[in-house]
Parts: sequence; C-alpha cells; structure tokens
Amino acid sequence: MSFTTLNGNIQRQPGLAPSALAACITLALLPSTSLAAPAEETVIVEGSAPAASSDEQDYSVKSTTAGTKMQMTQRDIPQSVSIVSQQRMEDQQLQTLGDVMDNTLGISKSQADSDRSSYYSRGFQIDNYMVDGIPTYFESRWNLGDALSDTALFERVEVVRGANGLMTGTGNPSASINMIRKHATSREFTGNVSAEYGSWNKQRYVTDLQSPLTADGNVRGRIVAGYQNNDSWLDRYNSEKNVLLRDCRCRFG
Repeated sequence: MSFTTLNGNIQRQPGLAPSALAACITLALLPSTSLAAPAEETVIVEGSAPAASSDEQDYSVKSTTAGTKMQMTQRDIPQSVSIVSQQRMEDQQLQTLGDVMDNTLGISKSQADSDRSSYYSRGFQIDNYMVDGIPTYFESRWNLGDALSDTALFERVEVVRGANGLMTGTGNPSASINMIRKHATSREFTGNVSAEYGSWNKQRYVTDLQSPLTADGNVRGRIVAGYQNNDSWLDRYNSEKNVLLRDCRCRFG
C-alpha cells in the first residue's frame, strides 16, 4: 500500500476573503423587515367636572365639601353624611328646615309646640348649625322661626352625623346642619315661578330668577322671593311669612 502526499500552497484571492467588519457593514445596510405595530385608535373621553351646584344635580349630589372642606364624593368622606338636594325638597314638598329634618336619616325630634322643635342625633341635641359653611348658633325651642326656615332659599341641606369639630369647633357629638343658600351660577337667563294652594286656605308663591348682568356673564345676579299664608286645624291660628334672597356674583379675570 502506498500513500501519495500532495504538497501545495492554496492561495485565495484577496477579494474573496470577507472580514468581520465588512460583514457587519453589509448586515447594517441590508433592509430590515419588521412587524409594524397596528395603528392605535383615537380615544375620545367625554365628561365633565363634578357639579358643585344642586341646580345641575338631582337626588344624588355628586360631590360636597361637607365634613372636610374639600370637594369629595360622599363615599370618600370618613363620616356619616346625608345631603337633601333642591330637587328632592321640591318633589317631596319639604318646605321648611323642620320638614327636611323629619326626612333625614338618624335625626329625631322633640316637639315643643306647633312651631318649635328640638332635633337630636346619637343621643345629643343638635346645636351646630351653619349657613354656607359659617358656624352659627340658635336654640330651636326658643328662637321662633329658625325651625321654619324656608327651603326656597336653599340649594341643599347637608347633615354630618357625629363629632364635627373640624368644621364647627367645640360642641356635642350629635350632628351638624349646613344650609347652603342659592347663588347666582347661570350665565343665561333662567328661572321658575310656582304657585301652590292647599288645605286650611294655604297659598304659597315662589319666584326664582337669575340672569347675567354683563354681556360676558362674569357678573351675575339671582333673586328668590316667596310668600305663604295658611290657617291650621288649630282654632285662631294663622301663619304668614315672606322670604327674600338676593345674590350677586362677580368673576374677575
């Protein structure tokens, strides 16, 4: 057996010897194929800020400053809160503050006579009253007319049950009642007029008008006027009252 050994030099042409750098450049210049991301659809969000006025809210008030002074929903308030809106007062004919208290959860009443009552919550008499968030004080048994405050002037009534020292200062841990009056909020002329007739010669008239006072609506005015006269099942009893509210709002800038 014989073996033949072939000895020779194999030479490669310089143009056929690719280098690592040339390979990288070549790969970089090659058109790359990529999967294009699908075009995203345009999402349009329609909504509005929580209404601060009960004119824009029905039975459920979307947000309130009751209990915290911050605009929050009732779910986020760490206290028991009831809000009686203007719409509910109109539908259920809650025409006095006493009527509102009679239809508020967790509030009980002690009647002194035909017009004077005391209200209680959680075992204590309520003595924390506010008007537009400003604390005031009255004893409903001895201040004739306080319990008969006409709701034609109110946008809503807020009741915070339990201790509320953050808003009212010192006081018993019964509840606090905040009466929010109507304000000029509309940039257009709006209003309503109502008349009511009922038993015991009752007659009641309420006018609520608001209008811009300037062309741009930055100055607005509102007036609420009412009159009521009625007899009673009691002999020689007659009640007559007049209510009036005037409000002017200015916005600068």
